[in-house]
Amino acid sequence: MTRRALPAFTLLELLISLTLMSLIMLGVYQALYIGVRTIEKGEARSVQNQHVRAAISLIVRKLKSAYPMKLTLDADTFVYFDGEPTELRFVASADRPETGGLEKVSYFIDEIDGRRGLWMRISSPALPNDLIEDREGWFLMETELISDVTDVFWEYFGEQEDQAGWYESWSGWEQKQLPEAIRLSWRAKLGSLPEDWQIEVPVHVRGVPPDTNVRRQRRGLIPG
Repeated sequence: MTRRALPAFTLLELLISLTLMSLIMLGVYQALYIGVRTIEKGEARSVQNQHVRAAISLIVRKLKSAYPMKLTLDADTFVYFDGEPTELRFVASADRPETGGLEKVSYFIDEIDGRRGLWMRISSPALPNDLIEDREGWFLMETELISDVTDVFWEYFGEQEDQAGWYESWSGWEQKQLPEAIRLSWRAKLGSLPEDWQIEVPVHVRGVPPDTNVRRQRRGLIPG
């Protein structure tokens, strides 16, 4: 009884099979790699969106809680507010129960390792003498709100010299009150997010009611 020879692969067939298997494995790897990269980009985009939303929410909340704190210096009364095109300083309601009262809020641009960012400085409590002498309170915190900014521009809406409009600066020393609204425009490279951003926030309280100011003077909170 003779045995039949089993079919065997030739060297050429073996090379073709290995080549096809390599191509299939390469295609599977590329598909998996593209899928993982897409997920990573989606997660990074989601984190960036959340960060920007949180920063905008914090800025809006602080601007809406701006308080027209009246101070007296050299027999002249003014409101603490210093708004410039790239910097802003004002007094707002404090978020921390341990300090309470009011806090000084400052927005400014800082550059670290070649990266420009929009920063916020919180100083509390905001006492009249500290504000007049440009001193910080015992609680001091600095936070980078938006990173990789290329331009930041603040504008202030209100009436100056009997003409209402948007202005590049607003001085509480000269105007004796807060602006009616504040606009923040900036450009930042945040992945796939838009580079140009802008928010406008109305100021709820522009001037301290006369009766409130009198009570504060009687309690010795405002010098003069």
